[in-house]
Amino acid sequence: MDLYNVLNLLGRGTFGTVHLCERKHNQQKIVIKRINIDLNGECAETAKNEVAVLKSLNNPNIIQYYDSFVKAGTLYIVMEYANKGTLFEFIAKSRPKRFSPQVVMNLFCQILMGLNHIHSKNVIHRDLKCENIFLTGLQSDVIKIGDFGISKILMNNKNANTLIGTCNYVAPELCDGKPYNIKSDIWSLGCILFELCAMEKMFEGTLSNVVLSIAAGRRKMIDTHFYGFQMQKMIELMLQIDPNDRPDTLKLMCLTDVFPSLHVLGTNLGCIPHTHKFTFDE
Repeated sequence: MDLYNVLNLLGRGTFGTVHLCERKHNQQKIVIKRINIDLNGECAETAKNEVAVLKSLNNPNIIQYYDSFVKAGTLYIVMEYANKGTLFEFIAKSRPKRFSPQVVMNLFCQILMGLNHIHSKNVIHRDLKCENIFLTGLQSDVIKIGDFGISKILMNNKNANTLIGTCNYVAPELCDGKPYNIKSDIWSLGCILFELCAMEKMFEGTLSNVVLSIAAGRRKMIDTHFYGFQMQKMIELMLQIDPNDRPDTLKLMCLTDVFPSLHVLGTNLGCIPHTHKFTFDE
């Protein structure tokens, strides 16, 4: 830690802390996650998994990994700092105003591009939610997917089995204790798209209430007069009960309503035109 100045505490968990720091030589702000890997074997394995996942990913719409090192039984992970907070906070600050359809597609497509890269590396995020999606950028908002602490690298493309995640975004196969794969992230992505349109969660309450809502097919509708029926259909497509009926990220990118927005974002993933300004509907 001799190379960094600690500025303030961003968060605290069971096994560690997250600090906003800056490099001493150039004052670049970065995030350092500190994890006590001496506490137990499970914590050490989880920490090693996060480092392995971060090292494997390199995409403009994903929080960038810089470095990691162990000192006195503590693992330090140095990562990119997203200076505009989380998507959850962005939605909360914007409420009750809603995002324009163009803004929704801009944000959604950036998340989609980041998730496509994650899945191309045979990684399931497993906790994709607005709280784990960050915003940064100077003149324009750039989306960054982060918090891979519970991600799983799929060895030989096998399904995962551990029940993990956040109940508001959890896929039905996880609720049923069935094996799951990257399609569980697609379900979460559908919940996020709904939230961007409705400014509220698709499923709320305890895990049992969420499971009952999923089983009963109690899904909310967006304002189709404002966002169009195609946006509603896209949400429904991602929220299919059978994961085999959900599209993967590549199929989503090819949808007629998605592809033009991807083109506007630029040929480079996460490249946001500096002239773009977010607008809200009263």
